[in-house]
Amino acid sequence: MIVSRAVKLRLLVWLVAMLTSFSSGLSAQDADFRILNTLQGNRTPAMNCTMQWTSNTLFATPAVPLRLIGAGLATDNQQVLRSGYITGVAWVATLAITEGLKFTVRRPRPYKAYPDLLHPVKPTYGYSFPSGHTSLCFATAVSLSLCYPKWYVVVPSLLWATGVGFSRIYLGVHYPSDVVFGAVVGTLTALVAYRLFENHSSNTGQPSPAFMIPVSIAF
Repeated sequence: MIVSRAVKLRLLVWLVAMLTSFSSGLSAQDADFRILNTLQGNRTPAMNCTMQWTSNTLFATPAVPLRLIGAGLATDNQQVLRSGYITGVAWVATLAITEGLKFTVRRPRPYKAYPDLLHPVKPTYGYSFPSGHTSLCFATAVSLSLCYPKWYVVVPSLLWATGVGFSRIYLGVHYPSDVVFGAVVGTLTALVAYRLFENHSSNTGQPSPAFMIPVSIAF
């Protein structure tokens, strides 16, 4: 279950590449608006449905740590149980950090900031920065990628999380910068959670104690 430095480096390189690709489009002050306005002008009914479905896959993410923990307990598989702990703690921590930032920054949704110019496919509630959908999906995807560093886990997981992030921009409920920072929050939180559990396992040879189970399933 110990992830090699090469795998961690690939994840970091991927994150830097994603940020770099966005940074060129975010150099101007009004780039957020221009990207949203361009996407808004190219919406289609089919893409609207697809992007809404993609966005809603967020609500399946709590099942990931729950299933891992349940499977680990049922089979007495310590590695699977540890993966459930890592994924669950990363999810909960990301949720707390994201909500804290939202209520600290209090950035209005794009369609509220530009009510006459930007129109969402479907309005939503809350503040805009950072994207909670994106941060939670990246926390889940990166946690799974670290616990199971195989291409058939890493590639689909990161593509899915990226797709959710893009869907939030397409639907007009987040600025591109909200999504970028959401991805950063989820990725870093997953890395920290993995490191904490990695250090604990290296010291004790066992996954985190049973008191972590209610923490992981609390959400």
